[in-house]
Amino acid sequence: MRQKVNVLRHIGVLLLTNIIFFLGLFIGNTVEEMRVEVLYSQLQDQDLDYQKMLVESQYIDYLIDTKTQNNVTCDTISGAYFTSIENLGDSTIKLEQYLNNANSNEEDYQRLKDYYSNVQVTYWLLAQKIENLCQANMNTILFFYGDKKKCPSCEDQGVHLTYVKQKLKDDVLVFSFDAEKQGAIKLISQNYQIQGRELPSLIINGELHSFMSNEQIFEVLCGLGLDSEVCLK
Repeated sequence: MRQKVNVLRHIGVLLLTNIIFFLGLFIGNTVEEMRVEVLYSQLQDQDLDYQKMLVESQYIDYLIDTKTQNNVTCDTISGAYFTSIENLGDSTIKLEQYLNNANSNEEDYQRLKDYYSNVQVTYWLLAQKIENLCQANMNTILFFYGDKKKCPSCEDQGVHLTYVKQKLKDDVLVFSFDAEKQGAIKLISQNYQIQGRELPSLIINGELHSFMSNEQIFEVLCGLGLDSEVCLK
């Protein structure tokens, strides 16, 4: 009788174990499907953000090209530019959050990164146009970074640049590029002779620099004519 009870107990434990296993498997699959749906929705949002940035940059380029014939003021052009560049910053933050949360569909992620790299190049070129057209002082920093293993100090450089941007706001424009990217990024890096150099590399108003602290960046910008309270210290 006791042996029969033990057999029934073992069978019950086995059934319970199987139920728990399959229930966990079902929940896991359901959660994974939900995660994929959320990531896909975020991917679509990023695509829409990219299209918005592209159209805004084209409109700003139109304002620049028609400045004379349509009596467009430099204030109008600069206002549109800085509004749009703020939107670009917000979209880039969302992209970084999306990339950090994702662990699949690598092809889609790389495509998005390429999109935003191209948009940043576009806005950097627009800044050069506005500077020439309106005699404006558009301080730009191009930040070329690499893989964490190849460039352990790149993350620290990003922290210093974030601080610089927070202090100077619209008085400085910071654009970040993966030095391994092809296309326009490669052309820019070749033009400034970045390829083969130790990363990170900074191009501040056209001048090439290696790793710099925020204090050093302020010093360089102030020496190039930056009008800010950081230059009074």
